[in-house]
Amino acid sequence: MEEPAVQPFDDPDLKVALRRVLGSESAPAGLRERIAAMAGDEAPPIRVNWRQSWVYKLAVAAVLVVGFGGLAYQVWQMKLNRTPTYDPALAISDTLYEDMLKAHHAGEAASGVKTLAQAEDLKKEIDRPVLVADLTRDGWTFDGGGVRKVGDFSAAQLKFSKGKASISVFSLPAAAASGAQYGAEYDKVFNGSPIAGFLKGPGLYCIVGSSPDGSLNVDEVKRLLAEHKGDLKA
Repeated sequence: MEEPAVQPFDDPDLKVALRRVLGSESAPAGLRERIAAMAGDEAPPIRVNWRQSWVYKLAVAAVLVVGFGGLAYQVWQMKLNRTPTYDPALAISDTLYEDMLKAHHAGEAASGVKTLAQAEDLKKEIDRPVLVADLTRDGWTFDGGGVRKVGDFSAAQLKFSKGKASISVFSLPAAAASGAQYGAEYDKVFNGSPIAGFLKGPGLYCIVGSSPDGSLNVDEVKRLLAEHKGDLKA
C-alpha cells in the first residue's frame, strides 16, 4: 500500500488550516507563536480572562468598599442633622411642677391684691405680662393675689376657690421652662394636681389646681386655660 503523499509545508491549504487552529485558546502560547511564525503570519493576541485575575477582584472589592462607605457616611450625616423630636411632656421639669404646687398650697403672697382690678398692677412688680384670668365668670371666688417666689423665679399668683377645690394662676418668666417652645401648650397631673399652661413671649402662664375630693380634673383646668388666654395683660 502506498503511503499518502506528504503535503509540503508551503502548501496554501495547510497554512489556512494552521491559522484556523491558532485562533483557539487551547494551544500553548509559545507553541502557537512558533507555528504562526512558520506559517508566515503573526500569532493571534493572547486572550486574558480579567474576571479571574486578582487585579479585577481587587478593583471590585475597592468599588464595593467605597460605595458602602459613602452610603454609611450619608446615613450618619442625616442622623447628625436631624432635628430632635420635641416632646411637650418633657418641656416643663418636675422640679418646676413641684415648686408651683408648694406655692399653690402656701399662705398668702408677699404682696396683697384684694381685687381682680388690682391684679393687673402686678405686671409692674414682675416687669412682665400677667394672666389676669377672671375665673369668677366660671363660678370661682377670687381669694386674692400677689407676687410669690416659685423656686428661683418671681411670679404673679392669683388664687381662686370653689367648694373644696382651689386654683392658682401663675405668671412665670419663660426662663422657668427653658426647654419649652414658643407657643407650646402643656398639661399634666402632678402628684394628684391638674396643671395646664402655655408659653408666650417672655412669660409662662399656668393654672394649678387641687381638690381633696377629686372634683377638679385636668380637663376642666385645660378648659379654663383655653377660655381665659385672652385675659393676658401686657
